[in-house]
Amino acid sequence: MITVDLVKRRAQYLVIADDRDAFTNWAEHRRADRLPERRVVHVERQADHPVERQAQWDELEGSVLDAGSESLSLLTVSAVSHAHAAAVARHEYAVANAAVRMGEVIDTHLERGGRGWVAIRIADGGSDGELYGDYAEAFAAQERPEACTYFPISPLTPWTPRMCEEHLEAMTHLRHGCMVYGRPTCR
Repeated sequence: MITVDLVKRRAQYLVIADDRDAFTNWAEHRRADRLPERRVVHVERQADHPVERQAQWDELEGSVLDAGSESLSLLTVSAVSHAHAAAVARHEYAVANAAVRMGEVIDTHLERGGRGWVAIRIADGGSDGELYGDYAEAFAAQERPEACTYFPISPLTPWTPRMCEEHLEAMTHLRHGCMVYGRPTCR
């Protein structure tokens, strides 16, 4: 008799990802609000035995190197299934890009000597490029105010890429209503 374990348990997965920007046409390439997306090429559960795990890693790493594409990478992701591993890899890439974009928005204002309130889109880290006098003004100027986060910027409060990433993650969870006592409950 064969028994099947239907309980999903967290495990390590190896993901081959293609971070090259996929453009379907020139118009999409030129769109300012277009978000780069990670394409997941291959996912497999990491072997349990250390020797098998190393052989598996070497084989996949060799495949990535043989492909000769600088946009391919081999990642290790903690997940409960193949689909979840692919989703986690895509999400991590999106969050990292949004944090970089948010940092660029803040730096642009600071380079110009700007002080004031900025509205940052939670989904992509971008903004409308404007500085506002206060929170209410920044909120009122947005087409979709609930999709943004608002905060003052000044040279006295610098933002690191890690701070941007943490802020966007927290705002995403807050927006979805999955924050309890300051911690996300959706993981």
